[in-house]
Amino acid sequence: MTGLATAYALLRDHLQTAISDAVWPSPEAGFLDYLRVTTGCTAPQRSVVIDRLDEAPMLAAAGYQYVNQRFQRNSLYDQEWARHFKRLAQRQAFPIDRESYFYRPLDLLGICIGAQSCPTLTDSDRQWLKAVLNEGAARLPEHSRAHYLGAVAAKQLGVTWTMHSTPRLQDLSLASLSLLYWLIGQQALATNIGLALNERELAAGVLRMGLLNQNHWDDLADAGLILHATESIVERTIQASIEETWKTPRNTEAATALVRAICDRFNIVANALAERHDHRATISITDEYDVQDLLGALLKLHFADVRPEEWTPSYGGNASRMDFLLKPEQVVVEAKMTRKGLAQKELVTQLAEDILRYQSHQDCKTLICFVYDPTGKCSNPTALENDLSKNQGGLGVIVIVQPKSR
Repeated sequence: MTGLATAYALLRDHLQTAISDAVWPSPEAGFLDYLRVTTGCTAPQRSVVIDRLDEAPMLAAAGYQYVNQRFQRNSLYDQEWARHFKRLAQRQAFPIDRESYFYRPLDLLGICIGAQSCPTLTDSDRQWLKAVLNEGAARLPEHSRAHYLGAVAAKQLGVTWTMHSTPRLQDLSLASLSLLYWLIGQQALATNIGLALNERELAAGVLRMGLLNQNHWDDLADAGLILHATESIVERTIQASIEETWKTPRNTEAATALVRAICDRFNIVANALAERHDHRATISITDEYDVQDLLGALLKLHFADVRPEEWTPSYGGNASRMDFLLKPEQVVVEAKMTRKGLAQKELVTQLAEDILRYQSHQDCKTLICFVYDPTGKCSNPTALENDLSKNQGGLGVIVIVQPKSR
């Protein structure tokens, strides 16, 4: 773990140093600002690009600034940017030597952002660029960096480049994986272009490549994407780990694991309480109410909001009370104790009725049924657990029998 942490720290420091050297104005620096905006960060205030707007890279750098809320300019500047944009229409988009703004994805994206956002331009002014984008999709290899960024550019003007296949994550570089991670973070865009990926597998691929391999990037745009992806995934991983292991669980999955651990150790606690020093009074587990009292106390050690005896919706004309509701986690815990007349056959009937009742409860996503069986009246406790522990009608059901005498 220490080695991985060191590798991440070195990678992060290297990326941050590289990005800090981005020269303004340039398409790379403009894209880095756009990356910050699309990931919920604040882009720095830049000087207005005035010189060399007749060159596509400078026009693109200025175009990126239209999404920056701190972009300060006057209406004359908008007219000047629009004038150079219209002149760009006179240039060939697809020359044989591929030396044009179309084949430089950072240029193309910045120009498209400016074209969409510059208030001086009209839909008629943008038609020539839309035509270029419609024709250009077939000119770039699918799943290439240029194609992905081209799809983002095209989306600015309402043109869709649809992906016809799924990329093989294991064949991609760290920069390409990071680009995909940024794209699927923009759900509307990913859906629009048909980019469907398993986010967990993609995140694992980013970390695996970033921390276990020597990596390089072609430009500062790639460096920014890698930094965003690795920082985001590491932060999410840390937060998920905290939520799963924190004393007060914050989600149903973590709460379920903790309740299961409590139930698994219930009999140990009950036996320990039965043998107090100097034969002092204690809790004797003789019926279901005793089970509820002890289980409730154990739950309150770990959960801040334990609500006993909440009414459940009516089923078959009769309302009932649940034992414990963990409302923030949307988990209900039911406690039962076997006795004469309540062995495995009768338990199955009772639990089946409970499951149907809780399926309509708005605060119950998971039902945990704890069966305390100290005298071994369940003939096959493992079968009871396996038969009923499953998703039933949208309700996650977990049955736990302890102790297991057979």
